Amino acid sequence: MKLSTGNQIDGKIMEIRKGAVTAIVYVQVAGDTMLEASVTIASLESLKLYEGKQVILMVNPTDIIIGCE
Repeated sequence: MKLSTGNQIDGKIMEIRKGAVTAIVYVQVAGDTMLEASVTIASLESLKLYEGKQVILMVNPTDIIIGCE
């Protein structure tokens, strides 16, 4: 996967909290550091995100975006 942003952080999904429209995805990165990203339920399903999945967080000046293969 090639992306235009260089601000990428590897991590592992530790927890997903689903709401009606969005979900909060908690991702463990280096050491015990935990970051969270908000995604739509549609994105959660289309990316097939689940606890334990390895992902890449892409940091935009205003957002954190999840990418995976």
